[in-house]
Amino acid sequence: MKKILVILGSTSTGKTDLALRLAKKLNGELVACDSRQVYKKLDIGTGKRPGENGELRIENGKWSFDDIPIHMYDVADPKKQYTVFDYVKDANKAIEGIYKRGKLPVIVGGTGLYLKALLEGLPNLGVPIDPKLRQQLNNLTIKQLQKRLQEILPDKWEDMNYSDRQNPRRLVRAIEIALTPEESLRATVRGGFKNVLKIGLMAPREVLYKRIDNRVVSRINQGMIEEAVKLHDQGLSFERMRQLGLEYGVLADYLEGKITDKEELIRVLQGKIHGYARRQITWFEKEKNVFWIDITQNNWYHDTYDTEN
Repeated sequence: MKKILVILGSTSTGKTDLALRLAKKLNGELVACDSRQVYKKLDIGTGKRPGENGELRIENGKWSFDDIPIHMYDVADPKKQYTVFDYVKDANKAIEGIYKRGKLPVIVGGTGLYLKALLEGLPNLGVPIDPKLRQQLNNLTIKQLQKRLQEILPDKWEDMNYSDRQNPRRLVRAIEIALTPEESLRATVRGGFKNVLKIGLMAPREVLYKRIDNRVVSRINQGMIEEAVKLHDQGLSFERMRQLGLEYGVLADYLEGKITDKEELIRVLQGKIHGYARRQITWFEKEKNVFWIDITQNNWYHDTYDTEN
């Protein structure tokens, strides 16, 4: 039976570094599971570069680290929306290629929805985008979108958490699915992976927040602001940056003067990413059959790395 290894957890827990080391030991290749690392040129803000010391190569959009390929980086234009459906389709192709080469797929990332869709499939995943409807809905305010969804699908509204109710993209997608005629639905893309080992990395909140804070400063020093300036100069609108979320949304505010200095920028970024980490933790708490590891415990990496079965 085909095997698959998954390294999951919240941001700043060192998932990619562990995944790379295990891939070297187990003859594997990485498959990133991140909703923003799929986009080209969103490199520093999304943390594509591993923290490990080694040789990073980027050739024709293909990433590798110490000769370990990293798939699902740079597969989409940041000016265009890339959906969960797109991710599952493309990631499945990458995984099949890894199997054909006799290697082990190592899935790594923190986008829980993408991971769930890849491993298990999701209802309505195949519902196509309706450009005309989206154009209409994108002109509505958050409150108008909320009211629209409550009117046409109150059960869905009740099932949504607070974060999703405040997210215009989630609201638009929910309305789009609700209004799609049954006969127009495409088949759901379903996961076909049975022999899956999930390793989850976690840390106490105070430790996690400190790692996040340090990482924000590090990425600012690496040129994250300059990266955002370059993206905008190349035609990525501030509106689209905000749609991409987190770092790029905050950087759009900074570049437009809504955030006045670098110190405030750092504070806002740190706070936003703290919140994102909390949402990731809440999501992954529901994930089943995960071997959880506290990265603050002594020998945590040694015990994981030396596991043979």
